[in-house]
Amino acid sequence: MPTIVGQLLVLVATALQPTAPPWTGKAEAPIDGDTLRIRDENDKLHKVRIQGVESPEDGQPFFKAARDHLGKVTKGRELQVTEVGKDSAGYTLATIRINGQDLRIDILAAGMAWHQRSVVDDPVLEAEERGAKARHLGLWVDTDPVAPWEWRAAEEKRKNARKKSPSPVPPAGPSASPSSGS
Repeated sequence: MPTIVGQLLVLVATALQPTAPPWTGKAEAPIDGDTLRIRDENDKLHKVRIQGVESPEDGQPFFKAARDHLGKVTKGRELQVTEVGKDSAGYTLATIRINGQDLRIDILAAGMAWHQRSVVDDPVLEAEERGAKARHLGLWVDTDPVAPWEWRAAEEKRKNARKKSPSPVPPAGPSASPSSGS
């Protein structure tokens, strides 16, 4: 798991990189609710993470619903991809358009992700998230859904606590069970 400092360094490095010219490709299988495989016009397969939104992680409520939604709206469609960099896993970070429409708007309007304000400060994206939340759509049916970055931090904390806690040690010597022949 990347650390907060590592994530910030990736974001800063991404912000400093020049953007490549947009390219088109066909959507294949989604990896999760904000990452999918796209095959470009040269038949190269790319793993692309949509910049500025974050969907539930595997193991969180609505993970499958978010992944299925992304698959439904993109499967077999031609996508216009504008790369903005790489994430810490080496996936391409990009904005994606379908017929000129920003895919992030669809994902947020359906309530399938959070707007990452720290990455992309966009009032349109913020309004779409607010609207889905007000209408209790998708993950917003929960009164207080846990954002993926909070969930990952809690998972990391639990993992570290398990590493630090000593394993139970079996008692030394013969079994402490009572004898049956006294």
